[in-house]
Amino acid sequence: MKYKIQYLLLLLTIVGINFNLNAQSPNITIERTVNSDNSIVLSYKKEEPGSYFIYLNFSNVTNSYVSNYKTVIDGHSGNLLTLKPSNEKQSVGYALQYYVIFGKPNPKVDSLFHYVLPFKKGKKHNIVEASNLGEKYFDQVKPKNWKSYVINSTTPDTICSMRKGIVVKIDNQYQNSSRNMIYTSKRNSITVEHSDGTIAMYNGFKKNLIFVKLGQTVYPQTELGVIDEFNSNVYRADISVAFLSDKSFNSITMQSMQNYKSKYEFVTPYFVTEKGVEKLVSNTEYTSVCNEIVFSEELSRSEKKKYLKDPAHFK
Repeated sequence: MKYKIQYLLLLLTIVGINFNLNAQSPNITIERTVNSDNSIVLSYKKEEPGSYFIYLNFSNVTNSYVSNYKTVIDGHSGNLLTLKPSNEKQSVGYALQYYVIFGKPNPKVDSLFHYVLPFKKGKKHNIVEASNLGEKYFDQVKPKNWKSYVINSTTPDTICSMRKGIVVKIDNQYQNSSRNMIYTSKRNSITVEHSDGTIAMYNGFKKNLIFVKLGQTVYPQTELGVIDEFNSNVYRADISVAFLSDKSFNSITMQSMQNYKSKYEFVTPYFVTEKGVEKLVSNTEYTSVCNEIVFSEELSRSEKKKYLKDPAHFK
């Protein structure tokens, strides 16, 4: 017999130019199964792809010994834990709230990984480092190791994936109507989760010109979508890489715009450029480079075989 449990879901929004993990429900539900011995199995169902750090907060527990529980869930369903009764002849009672944050806390980040520039091979664009708007306009603490890049273009160019990953979020709801913007949070975006737990955010796509689907595996140079016009005759994309670094849930409900502190730490990637592998210098023009060695860096054995037979399959 299964019962739906009412839950409290909290997702954090990173206030910044381009790393915006929207406060939208990942459609996670927790269910319980009561066994004949009065033990209770708690399980989850998750409709959207990606990793989520979940915290189960128990109170008013009777006939069982259970402490608060934290774990990462990344599948579409699975068991969380079993509540065993102290007395098998009596039922277990409890109240439960649970909280969810997107990402894996403090993953083993490959800080030396070689990223591919986020535009087509052979294309050349000027890249500028972006400031943090939370710090600039709201007097917030800047996220740890803040790093965000702006790609400016005079044409509606295509943005590509920087490395292999899974598309875990797509926002395709905004129609750009302004031509005199300094900043807007209403921009279409794609979020990709990588195998080392880092998360890439690509921001600034034209509505209905996003080429990938939720749950799709992307590879270096996979075309994600077309840059939208930011101002008159100026097209802009924003790129960031980060990971969940703070797994404390104590102050989530107490944060306001003024005292907001990000739970994510940013990464300064090494990029493959025409000059070699390097960290980007602001306001510099770079040409995208992607050879077979760089492309196949994260491919599985079976993917490498498929790539050798038909490289076009990975475009």
